[in-house]
Amino acid sequence: MAFPSLPTFGELLRHYRLTCGMTEEQLAKGASITVEALNLLEQGTPLPPRKETVERLADILDLEGSERSIFLAAGRLPSLNLFLRPNEKRRAAEEKPAPAEPAPIIQVFLIADVRGYTRFTQEQGDEAAARLASRFATLVREAVTLRGGRLIELRGDEALSCFGSVRQAFQAAIEMQDHFLQATQTDPTLPLPVGIGIDAGEAVPVESGYRGAALNLAARLCSLAGPGEILVSEIVIHLARRVDGLSYRPWGIAELKGFDEPIRIIAVQRDSLESRSPMPQVTEPTLPEQASTTGQLSAPPTPTEEDEA
Repeated sequence: MAFPSLPTFGELLRHYRLTCGMTEEQLAKGASITVEALNLLEQGTPLPPRKETVERLADILDLEGSERSIFLAAGRLPSLNLFLRPNEKRRAAEEKPAPAEPAPIIQVFLIADVRGYTRFTQEQGDEAAARLASRFATLVREAVTLRGGRLIELRGDEALSCFGSVRQAFQAAIEMQDHFLQATQTDPTLPLPVGIGIDAGEAVPVESGYRGAALNLAARLCSLAGPGEILVSEIVIHLARRVDGLSYRPWGIAELKGFDEPIRIIAVQRDSLESRSPMPQVTEPTLPEQASTTGQLSAPPTPTEEDEA
């Protein structure tokens, strides 16, 4: 006797939810479960849901008669595919499409970090450090939002944001440094000596943000930037080209962890009548001596332990 392919509880749940025109949030709220739990049920959790949960779902979906009976019965089993013969189970598994890999996208990453935050916390206490972190977060958020960026992560003295435009990222970084300086002058008890690093490239979206070499390089550049500095890679300069009101100067060459080749680093700053400089030549920049193979920088000295903190 041939056994027909029967729908799973998850398939029934999704079918009736869509038929009722309900969103996952609406159904989850009515059933007093999380959206994540509802997703697991619809995708086919290996464990059967609680009886009370199944009954609440049936009530919210307004199931009656045979539809309710089938729904409740399906909820008592991990999957009604238990009724399938082994070859039918195998065919069903083979026909199920594999989840698509997230596609890389091009992003411009900006990382800002408060220099000396750890020492400030030790000397001034947690309450003062919390006020400083709050001040930092407010100024970063304002600059990122104004320039069309997105604040991905904020961890006390460090902020990660991304942009779709290199020029907008540059402008946001310049405005951040202006605001940090003004805030420090207004209240020197809450200083904001901030270093900023920027890089652009392909990155893979993940649950907590992004993963990719561009993000890693932005972090390395940020760690090298001194208070008030904005350091970028030369590829970012090529993408931005000339930006009104900004100037570029060669900063040096560094061998950075995780990168096979030495990285040419450029400093971005607000232009002035006294210091107008052309876009640095990538082929023959005016740089200090070549970095040694030991990983020492051929540029200004590496940040002190206090700065890195």
